[in-house]
Amino acid sequence: MPDGYRMHIPLDGIDRRLVDVLRRKPRSSVSEMARLTGLARGTVHDRLRRLEARRVIVGYGPDIEPRSAGFGVCAFTTLTIAQGAHETTVRALSKIDEILEIHTVTGRGDLLVKIVAATNDELHEILQRIAAIDEVRRTETLLALHTALVRSVADLVAAGARS
Repeated sequence: MPDGYRMHIPLDGIDRRLVDVLRRKPRSSVSEMARLTGLARGTVHDRLRRLEARRVIVGYGPDIEPRSAGFGVCAFTTLTIAQGAHETTVRALSKIDEILEIHTVTGRGDLLVKIVAATNDELHEILQRIAAIDEVRRTETLLALHTALVRSVADLVAAGARS
């Protein structure tokens, strides 16, 4: 069954507590998570494995603040592409390291990409690389001047916003 059609299994309070601990203290051991949640180590271990198997938890990598890592420019570009060129265009865009996200969207364009760059000149070079992709017909770029909120799905899960 394709990823978009996975059956949704609700997360319970224990799952949300574990995600909350990982969100606040991502380097916690199973023992520490058990202590912080009041659960048995075996329960924590089994629940984490289950969350991983269901692909609720897909990684344990560090969160990186882009500006501190040298990527002070953030932009969102809408692309209009040739009909039937979705896969080819996504493959080509995926080769540009500074593109962090690619979304298929409704509205005036076909794809929305999130780009980071060190400078506006570097962003210009990236946009030129995007425009050079044969299947790209038109682009429109919005430059993010300030980021007022960054929220992760882990924050929503921990808060119980949807389970």
